[in-house]
Amino acid sequence: MKIKILTLIPVIVLAMKAHSQEIQNASSLKYKNISYLLSKPINYSDDLKHPTIIFLHGGDGSNTKHHPSKYAAKAGFSFPFIVIAPSCAGGCSWSSIDLEGILKQASEEVKIDPNRVYLTGYSMGGAGAWANLKKISHLLAAASPLAPAGGNTRDLCKAKDLPIRVYHGTADGGHRNSQNMVAALKECGSKSAELISLQGKGHGIWPAIFSDQSFYDWLLSNAKD
Repeated sequence: MKIKILTLIPVIVLAMKAHSQEIQNASSLKYKNISYLLSKPINYSDDLKHPTIIFLHGGDGSNTKHHPSKYAAKAGFSFPFIVIAPSCAGGCSWSSIDLEGILKQASEEVKIDPNRVYLTGYSMGGAGAWANLKKISHLLAAASPLAPAGGNTRDLCKAKDLPIRVYHGTADGGHRNSQNMVAALKECGSKSAELISLQGKGHGIWPAIFSDQSFYDWLLSNAKD
């Protein structure tokens, strides 16, 4: 058994490298004990400030497998975003990640537009988006949890002024929770929180969303004053 495990290690490492190489202009960085992938758009320039997505992966533990820029490239449309993709696996919890610190460090590496920073994540990362948008809503222009695997309404009113669009399949068991989260935001006075219910769809909806240019158009339609 030990021999088989040792044999698999190089294969796993090569697979991780292959995923990273599919993402153009990417570099691996570390903030405290959290690694993150920082990627730049094809048209990146240090003379310009660029819109930025903070991307939280799901329970698969990979910050490259469902990286938004890969879907955009495959779909063939322009992707103008810097992407900050932390890695949270092996007992890590998104609720304990210092995204503000990561964003600040990344801002020293690339030219981020502070008025166009967006937060998204799928499944476990969708729940992580809920947890973190409460803490960093003052830094965000918009947020979009995708099929979030959880989320609670405590302190949710802190994000009542943030444009939030939640996507969830009606055949996914977590759909009811997303309904409750958006309803709670509206009770707080939110006028820009909405739930996009995908009829008959199950849990794995994010590939279709990350392949849809209208998703990114909505993000870009929001900017801080």
